[in-house]
Amino acid sequence: MLTCLRMTGSSGGSRTYSLDPRAGGVSVPRLLFAFLRQRFTGTVALEQRDPGGQQTSQRTIWVRGGMPVFCDWSSPDARLGELLLRAGAIDAGGLERALEVHAAGGAMLGEVLVELELIDAAARTQALREQCARKLSELFAPGVTGGEAIVTAVEHGKGQDDELAQVNVLALLLTGIGAHYDDARIKAEMGASLGGDMVATPALARYERQFGFSTRDAKILGALARGVTMGGLMQPGVEPGRALQIVYTLWVSQMLRVGDDALQSIAKGATAAAAAQQLGVTLGQQSEASAGRTGAGARSKSGPKPAPKPAAPRPPPPRQTKSEPEPEPEPAPTPAPTPEAEAAEAEFETVLAELEAKVANEANAFALFDLSIDAERNDIRAAWAQLSKTYHPDALEGSGRAALRPRVEAVFAAMSEAYGILSNKDQREELRETLRMGGSLKAGEDTTSVVRNAFEAEMIARDADKLLRARQWARAAEMFERAHELSPQDSDIEAALYYAQFRIGSQDRQQALVTITQLSKLVEDHSACARAHYFMGLIQLGIDEAHNAKQSFASAVKLDPRNIDAERQLRALHLRERGPSSSRAEAKDDAKKKSAFGGLRGLFKKS
Repeated sequence: MLTCLRMTGSSGGSRTYSLDPRAGGVSVPRLLFAFLRQRFTGTVALEQRDPGGQQTSQRTIWVRGGMPVFCDWSSPDARLGELLLRAGAIDAGGLERALEVHAAGGAMLGEVLVELELIDAAARTQALREQCARKLSELFAPGVTGGEAIVTAVEHGKGQDDELAQVNVLALLLTGIGAHYDDARIKAEMGASLGGDMVATPALARYERQFGFSTRDAKILGALARGVTMGGLMQPGVEPGRALQIVYTLWVSQMLRVGDDALQSIAKGATAAAAAQQLGVTLGQQSEASAGRTGAGARSKSGPKPAPKPAAPRPPPPRQTKSEPEPEPEPAPTPAPTPEAEAAEAEFETVLAELEAKVANEANAFALFDLSIDAERNDIRAAWAQLSKTYHPDALEGSGRAALRPRVEAVFAAMSEAYGILSNKDQREELRETLRMGGSLKAGEDTTSVVRNAFEAEMIARDADKLLRARQWARAAEMFERAHELSPQDSDIEAALYYAQFRIGSQDRQQALVTITQLSKLVEDHSACARAHYFMGLIQLGIDEAHNAKQSFASAVKLDPRNIDAERQLRALHLRERGPSSSRAEAKDDAKKKSAFGGLRGLFKKS
């Protein structure tokens, strides 16, 4: 559900992103979650505006492994000494003495406090983490930052050997949104997503405690876990503003499905409620109210040691209730796997281990796909199609292999980078020449860049899908074009780009045939691209090629059974073939034909 990261300029290893969601940019919460998801390490440079908005100062955030570890944002409310004083970690006399030494010697206050044995090194790190979280929370306020953020992927020394320095991003999101996002701001960003069904994903059951929800949030979380509309969420005892903030927080964190995605998740039982039942937890009762919050971030030498705070989202262990547990029923016997299933599982594990070994040995792009260096485009695409379909991380849960996700994600990232090299004619030839001369261009040398581009393209495409559903063809085409530039190997994005470009053109028969030819070529190269078949069917239906449209819709349904719209179109065509129809039915058919190019509801989800 992330919005696009809109790049407004770039230089060297840095990228500049717009921080204005109204102009297609990215909000601060989404930017922070994008770092967490990508396990980004580097720096973020942005401007801090004074309260009057007249002057700005350049500030930096240092990020490691997706989590901020330090920032130099100026905040009178986040002075280290005052934080320690309010937390009871030091007394006023100790702080005054440390400030005198700090002013005289020029050493950092945290170092002075440790030297004076007022706190230890671990307490200082926790206090600095607490200070950083408070400062970052201020970034969520409207108008405090400049219009851009310069993101640079670079290794740095901050937080390198100290996990306590890492700020809990999920708790930071809830805190910052709760402090600075009102109803109007959330509605402006989420738009139509608030108007339909919504349900929290299974990830919420695993990571709920990392957010630090309060007890007042339990009813909201419970409803979202089962599936609800915004209207249904407005129950007695639920504060509307708080409900909106939680919905937005989960949406930003990609733990909330909306619209048709929500309905499909509910139908499949892929909800937070189902996951919570499996984990033996109760949503709304397992949060840690202090997770990532400001407060007792350090301790005095003689004072009590606060409970350690989580450095990164980790699955919570099952919680026991205080009441006496009821006897558990005897588990149903697990059916023995068939020989075919055992053979398929063994083959999956064998190939995965082989791929991991190749990645570990930094195999070149040809070797990773087990291709000769003379392999041509069709061979490369066939190898990619076979492996990426089986070893895509999102395909694991449905096949009962969710536990293998960390291993598969690493392999898939390397395969994506390798395919990016082999798909580019110049890079492919450069690799061939290097290998023929006895060199070794490794497959993993620029994995971070390729994966980052693919992730950014996916976010842009998701927003473009919304515009396509709203029939804002020109804006959708522009965004799909940006996404295609970032990830040219993504056939779903390319198919949507052709269709959007067709809709902003003349839409006459000649243009329709040109677009059908483009989509047909795409299907030749990417036979599993269900969206290309579906878009082709819509265009064929619009120019009275019902027989060809039926074949296209059938192919789309076969490749992606979740494509409800293709199934409906196919069923309507079958009904038309059954003898004479009434005038009312014929009128309905004519209306469908007129709107064939626009029947896209619920389609724009990756297979």
